[in-house]
Amino acid sequence: MSQGFAPSGHRTDGEAGFTLVELLVALALFSLLTGLLFDNVRFGLRAWRSTSVRTEQVERSMISQDLLRRTIGNLYPMMIANSGAQPQIDFEGTKEKISFLGNAPIALSAGGRFRFNILVERTQEHADLVMVSIPELAGRDDQSMTRRTLLLSGIDWVEFSYFGETATERKLQWNESWTKQSDAPRLVRLRVGFRSGDARLWPDLLVAPRILADVNCIYDPITMRCRGR
Repeated sequence: MSQGFAPSGHRTDGEAGFTLVELLVALALFSLLTGLLFDNVRFGLRAWRSTSVRTEQVERSMISQDLLRRTIGNLYPMMIANSGAQPQIDFEGTKEKISFLGNAPIALSAGGRFRFNILVERTQEHADLVMVSIPELAGRDDQSMTRRTLLLSGIDWVEFSYFGETATERKLQWNESWTKQSDAPRLVRLRVGFRSGDARLWPDLLVAPRILADVNCIYDPITMRCRGR
């Protein structure tokens, strides 16, 4: 009996391999699975980046609040006065800025006191909340020891307010400013607002200064400071 031959395009029972149609189907399925896998990976990367950014923003806010809480809480109530005026606390607070004396920043590992200014720096495109510190005894033109710390960037608005009794209103209440007062405010509140679409959160920061008045100060009208300081 003569050996039979399989028709063209078909394989015999003993052959191994794939037909062209099977290869095309396999490639199509592989491409589909690869596309699905790539979309899932890309979605995971976007979610990871979004979570990382969000976590970084939260950590930044917590670090800034902790720094402000320690710095404002440790303010030094220096008594000063202009000639012929009643002694006043060295603390100036407005709606967008506060200025006071406090302990030297820990990062400097130095003694003495520093002048701290916490304020809003505005440009045409955005506003930042910054803290500028300089040694109390530094010269006006000496900027070598000035430190600028960025607390929050890209904010919309900032609002400081002060709780206590003022010279004009002898009752406890919140005030938009605190200038030329005989005592430090009992509480300092900081509110921060962000632009529309910005998901960052900033809970109201309330800080109670540890020392409201320097009871050991013996005022010297000549130096306009506490004697021996």
